[in-house]
Amino acid sequence: MSDKNILVIDDSSTNVVLLNAVLAQHGYEVLSALNAQEAYKLVDKQKPDLILLDLLMPEISGFDFLENIKKDETLKDIPVVIVSAVGTKENIRQTKKMGAVHFISKPVNVNELLNTVGRLLS
Repeated sequence: MSDKNILVIDDSSTNVVLLNAVLAQHGYEVLSALNAQEAYKLVDKQKPDLILLDLLMPEISGFDFLENIKKDETLKDIPVVIVSAVGTKENIRQTKKMGAVHFISKPVNVNELLNTVGRLLS
């Protein structure tokens, strides 16, 4: 069992439920936010060990959220994995340049997700 907590940020509740179920099954503590505003409140209260971030969200995009937390001294060291349906070379390159550690394309390959999370949190 892990005592690591993961923040899942995705505006699709279906994706949030799926990721929560998979991660919780493997012993991770999962926090979730359906938009960046909720996510900011959560990271203020409880600094997660890892963030899984969708890019396409209303109002504040995943790009903006990533940029903002990487500018924040207290949050910049949290690894961020992008989980997005827009896995273009350009998006992958840009998010890595912005500080994301990995990019997982949707639909999510559960094994890839678990291997990535396990590697980053070990």
